[in-house]
Amino acid sequence: MLVSSIAHQAGRPLTVALVSLCLLLFGTINSSHANNQQADKAQLEQRMQSLQKDIKGLQNWLQQAQQKSSKLNQQLANSERQIGKLSQRISERKDSLSSLQKRISILQAQASQIQDNLFEQEVILAQHLRQQYQLQQRQASGLLFSLTDATDASRIMAYFRYLHQAQAEQLSAYRDSLNRLNAVQQEQADAELELQQELFQLQQQEQKLKTVRQEQKTTAKQLQQERQSKQSQLQESNAAKQQIQDLLEQLEIALKKAQIQNIGQPFAKLKGQLSWPLEGKVLNRFGQQQAKFPLSDNGWLIEAKEGSEVIAVHHGQVVFADWLKGYGLLLIIDHGAGYLTLYGQNQSLYKEVGDKVEAGELIANSGISGGQQISALYFSIRKNGRPQNPRQWLIR
Repeated sequence: MLVSSIAHQAGRPLTVALVSLCLLLFGTINSSHANNQQADKAQLEQRMQSLQKDIKGLQNWLQQAQQKSSKLNQQLANSERQIGKLSQRISERKDSLSSLQKRISILQAQASQIQDNLFEQEVILAQHLRQQYQLQQRQASGLLFSLTDATDASRIMAYFRYLHQAQAEQLSAYRDSLNRLNAVQQEQADAELELQQELFQLQQQEQKLKTVRQEQKTTAKQLQQERQSKQSQLQESNAAKQQIQDLLEQLEIALKKAQIQNIGQPFAKLKGQLSWPLEGKVLNRFGQQQAKFPLSDNGWLIEAKEGSEVIAVHHGQVVFADWLKGYGLLLIIDHGAGYLTLYGQNQSLYKEVGDKVEAGELIANSGISGGQQISALYFSIRKNGRPQNPRQWLIR
């Protein structure tokens, strides 16, 4: 078939395939057999259904992708805001840490100066103590013989005691200052450690958020690329759908022209070329009697909704249009040369006995008349009263 040869061309764009189909179709429309035209129409309709399914799937995907994209953008905005807040906190903590480290440096310098002063005073005190000790040793050894020497020695000893006491107080003050500085330094060091730990945690949180943000950006970019690809597919599918629709319309016109060309031909020459009286599923097999379909051995029951349009398969003259037991509302058309077509179980008839009808003309509406339980059209072809298999005469 034309359509199947085109639709299965691997790797070729859909539009190219449709153009090829168009060229082949209209290159053969006037010369092909009617059954080829009907087969092309059926395959085009099948392709149209497949395209409509694809289009619906693409539209649903794009709708879901739009929702997902909106959610991703919202998540990305939240990540940006959280990163901004963390960056501000990190900057504040860095400033606090820098100020604290400056204070610690100042305290360390002060402690170092106090330590130097303390060491210097301790050296001086040690010298004085040594001198005092030497003086005491001289007194004890009787080296001082004169009263004047003794008086001077006593006075010097008193001076050393006073000096020693003053220096001891100074040393005590230095030690107190040094202890306080050390305590403050320890507090500052603890605060520095706490700040550093907090800063490290904040930086870790920031890095995690930046990683999440990058993943969100990557996902959003991939989704956008997929959306663009699906959008292109949707546009191509819509274009292909329109092209198929145009082809179907033109093919329908061509088929109607072919029907017109067949109007003057005898019924017998159109075997395998007649249009169906209506579209539907055949519920039985010709020639096999079925209990639930009493007329099944001499015709077809074509399933159809009540009120479906029934058309004449060929031109002819109505010879019967009335209710008949077992057939319900029945219409019979005489096509000449002993050929009759029967249309039964109808809901309503639009033709009367003696009316001339053309191929494709509306003649009835299907239904459930005649005591049937299923809405369907009874259709039969007779040649000199003998039933003919409709499958050999009709073409879709």
